[in-house]
Amino acid sequence: MAEPRWPVSIVFQKYYYGQNLENIYAYSSSSVNLLGLSTSLNSSLHSALNSSLLAGPPELTSGGSPAPEPPARDTAVLSLLIMLGTLWLSYTLYQFKKSPYLHPYMREILSDCALPISVLTFSLICSYGFREIKMGKFRYNPSESLFEMPEMHSLSLAAISSAMGLGFLLSLLFFIEQNLVAALANAPENRLVKGTAYHWDLLLIAIINTGLSLFGLPWIHAAYPHSPLHVRALALVEERVENGHIYETIVNVRETRLTTLGASILVGFSLLLLPFPLQWIPKPVLYGLFLYIALTSIDGNQLCARMALLLKDQTSYPPTHYIRRVPQRKIHYFTGLQVLQLLLLCAFGMSTLPYMKMIFPLIMIVMVPIRYNLLPRIIEAKYLDAMDAEH
Repeated sequence: MAEPRWPVSIVFQKYYYGQNLENIYAYSSSSVNLLGLSTSLNSSLHSALNSSLLAGPPELTSGGSPAPEPPARDTAVLSLLIMLGTLWLSYTLYQFKKSPYLHPYMREILSDCALPISVLTFSLICSYGFREIKMGKFRYNPSESLFEMPEMHSLSLAAISSAMGLGFLLSLLFFIEQNLVAALANAPENRLVKGTAYHWDLLLIAIINTGLSLFGLPWIHAAYPHSPLHVRALALVEERVENGHIYETIVNVRETRLTTLGASILVGFSLLLLPFPLQWIPKPVLYGLFLYIALTSIDGNQLCARMALLLKDQTSYPPTHYIRRVPQRKIHYFTGLQVLQLLLLCAFGMSTLPYMKMIFPLIMIVMVPIRYNLLPRIIEAKYLDAMDAEH
């Protein structure tokens, strides 16, 4: 009995690449037959695997010779569709709390669970609906141990010296990012009641990262936009109308560290899900997840709001505090200068040259004297303070 094929994936293979699928299946069958398996046994094995609900994608479950490299065009098109589909579904569910459908409690649940729903949905679509098209997935070697200390004693003196320089730059980056994210999370508009702990948080991150460095594991750090989004998820938000414009304001926040602790514990338990089922999550789904995080972080971002003013008529400007206090030309000057600084940071932070990435923390430090020494010569200090303020 021939192996069942999905019509949608056949369309992708045929019209986006033009290669006959029979050649691929013939190649796979001949590869298995070389191992001494008969054709009937091969067909029965494939039928049994495909009829099982627990069967994963072929590239994860097959034990024979690797299949030939898939066409690049259909993989690229499908990756784009899966990424945009994940972004669309997650953002639609995130905005569902503003819709008039269903009960308010159900709308809140769908909005809070937008990410897992979209990731599971498009992972199943990609892994089962397009199983003939090979997609990029997690690379995991179960034979390698995660908790294995590197041989640091074998390093030369020059390597140790260069590592110290790089470590100093990374410590500056951690210090700047930690303080920026903590300041955003503890902003006055979030109405947090409990006191801040900037130094204790930084000390805790340093201790944890020291242990992670001994095993060559990734570091943890306060990340934007995850931390402000976490505060937003724990907040009670109300919509208010002012001069015909609708804006959201935070009434109170359920301040607790249990949610962060629980999320970290679940991340640790996710190691038990390797290689299955985490390898069923294609990389385009993760790219859509990151786009969703970036898109949701734009809400309430003053730089993005001021960039949108360039495309709006002056009569439709929202009644924000800086529009009431700062002349329109000064606002656009400040926005343009901030965009130039952002492009400079992106040029160094996203450069393909590793040495340019190493000096990225220094570029961030240089932004401080630019803000306090250079910008006041272009825009008056009172206008800068008004635009830097949140209210």
